[in-house]
Amino acid sequence: MFQAGIATAVFAQEPPPPSTKPDVLVTLKGDTLKNAGHDSIYTRVEIESDFPGGLQAWLNFLQANLKYPQKAIRKEIQGTVVLEFIVCTDGTVCNMAAISGPPELRKAALDAIKKTPMWIPANQDGKAVKSYKRQPITFRL
Repeated sequence: MFQAGIATAVFAQEPPPPSTKPDVLVTLKGDTLKNAGHDSIYTRVEIESDFPGGLQAWLNFLQANLKYPQKAIRKEIQGTVVLEFIVCTDGTVCNMAAISGPPELRKAALDAIKKTPMWIPANQDGKAVKSYKRQPITFRL
């Protein structure tokens, strides 16, 4: 029997180094959206973005949508995959990436997060803003 454990928090991520190029966001459908310079992506906000129903609903969603790859089970591969993503002002999740963890488990973690419904966006100065998130997911046999 196998299980995928999920960390109990989603962490804000430190931003990438400043760039002179405009940000490009990639949506779940693969569409690209150019970010106008005035629409920053926040790492710290007054009110964090949230999954509808809160933390327990997020953990339930991940648990229901994570599939341990059969190849990883056969090879007895375990480990923690760290996902990072952006919650946009409309609640969509974009720019998803698996930044660490066993390569055999990264795709499974990304496949799960690609199914996420809309989030409640972060809020800064009374306005919805884009925010970075980081989610560790632990796979154990």
